[in-house]
Amino acid sequence: MAEYIHQKPGTEIQCIGGHYTITEEGWMTYREKTLLYVVGVAIVDSACCGEGGCRFINIPGYVKSRQFKIHMDDLWVSEVEPITSENDRKDIKKLLVAQFPHSQIAFTA
Repeated sequence: MAEYIHQKPGTEIQCIGGHYTITEEGWMTYREKTLLYVVGVAIVDSACCGEGGCRFINIPGYVKSRQFKIHMDDLWVSEVEPITSENDRKDIKKLLVAQFPHSQIAFTA
């Protein structure tokens, strides 16, 4: 199990080559389990190789305990189980691409 610290939608995180913004969090049912996914937009605007951007979806995993405690920064924490099955990952990607076309999709654990 892993802990996932939720970010508030609209949160912007700065990094060396640009920044990204969390636009939404979502939950969906997959094989009778609750799946957590996070949608955001990444912008590369201060890298030496040029500018660009993309929409991304990070998938922390299946929710085992939703928002069970508060992090020191007043952010909720959920306990998640990483998705390790390649077949499940392929199926989940298909479902999310149908809902969010042209997104970069990554399983974070």
